[in-house]
Amino acid sequence: MKNIFVVGLLFIFTSVLFGQQSENKVEQINAQKIAFFTEKLSLTAKEAQQFWPVYNDYWLRKNKLIEDRKNLMNYCSDNISNLSEKEIEEIADKYTRFYTEEANLLVKYNDKFKSVLPVKKVMKLYIADNQFKVYLLQQIRNANKK
Repeated sequence: MKNIFVVGLLFIFTSVLFGQQSENKVEQINAQKIAFFTEKLSLTAKEAQQFWPVYNDYWLRKNKLIEDRKNLMNYCSDNISNLSEKEIEEIADKYTRFYTEEANLLVKYNDKFKSVLPVKKVMKLYIADNQFKVYLLQQIRNANKK
């Protein structure tokens, strides 16, 4: 549950940061992410060539789920006083399904990651992913202090 909360906060903070920054800043962060992961995973040129399309596809799909979940929650927040109990129940059920879909997506892509990387590097990917989230949160905190 803690991880879900952290991911949610990261998405919100990242969205705010990205929304306030120019496209150039987004490109810089993406470049940092590529460098960060390439170093942490010790990707060879061949591995990188196979890995990045799979990883990018995973994040596109994951971000779509996160965006849809966020839109659902915004809709509910804006309209909760006008929604029936049945509608609220449907929204709650749909909200929880987003997490199931996100978990299923990771399971599916775990197999895809293992098809392009050795299993040790797949685990390093998951570790690096968490480390990069911490890095982004630190960047956001530092930006907010200025």
